[in-house]
Amino acid sequence: MKLIKLVMLFVGALYLSGCTSTAIVNLNNEPIVTNSAISTEQAIIRGCKAKGWTAVVADKNTIDAYITVRSHKAHVKITYDDKFYNINYVDSTNLDYNNGNIHRNYNKWIYKLSASIQQQLSQ
Repeated sequence: MKLIKLVMLFVGALYLSGCTSTAIVNLNNEPIVTNSAISTEQAIIRGCKAKGWTAVVADKNTIDAYITVRSHKAHVKITYDDKFYNINYVDSTNLDYNNGNIHRNYNKWIYKLSASIQQQLSQ
C-alpha cells in the first residue's frame, strides 16, 4: 500500500511539472510616453520587428501582429490612441489555448513585445 501511494505521488508530481499553461495576459492601457519623432504607429511596427513579430496595419489605430517560433504561432491585435496602447490575444497555433489559458511562453512574448514597443516610443 505504501508503494502505491509513493507511485501515485510521483505520477502526480510528474503531471504537475508538465503543466505549462497559464492565464492569457492582455495588456490594456499601456501608456504612450513618447520623445520620438516617429509616429506611434511606426514605433509599434519597429517594436514588433525588433522582437521577431510581423506587423500589418489593419485599420486606423489598429495593427495585427504575428509571430512564429518553430511550430508555434500567435496573433495579437494592437490598438492605440494618443495616450495608450493595448495588446490583445486573437488566435494561436500549437500554444495549447484552452478557455483563456495558454502556454506560458506566450505571455513572455507579450511582455517582451510591450517592452520593445516602449523602447521604440522613448527613442
